[in-house]
Amino acid sequence: MTWVIFVVRVLLGISFTFTGASFFLMPPMEPPTQENALKFITALAASDYMKVVKVLELLGGLLLLTGRLAPLGLVILVPITVNIALWDIFLIKFAAPPAGLILLALEVVVMWGYWPYFAPFFRADAKLAGSATSTSRN
Repeated sequence: MTWVIFVVRVLLGISFTFTGASFFLMPPMEPPTQENALKFITALAASDYMKVVKVLELLGGLLLLTGRLAPLGLVILVPITVNIALWDIFLIKFAAPPAGLILLALEVVVMWGYWPYFAPFFRADAKLAGSATSTSRN
């Protein structure tokens, strides 16, 4: 099973590294035809928001691709991927293959391989680092 997680991690790394870098190196893609999607992407482009997103995609993709700090790469990429999935669902209404949902499923597979690093996020009894075991406050 380790090799499956490795392959999926590398594929995700390649995907996000390519899309992040291509934003800066290639001409822009054809804009969407759906009215709301066009308004949304126009606003993102005008505000330079997409430059930040693409730098984060590039960084997260490289972290996954190299395997160095792969859990951090997932932490960076999952919110971006959720937004891609929401784009697919609400703005283009699945006019194209649901890339966001596919990427999100692949990220869950990789996250499963790094589960010990993510398990603490799901603890109901989490405490502040360095705090006393007592939860009483005066």
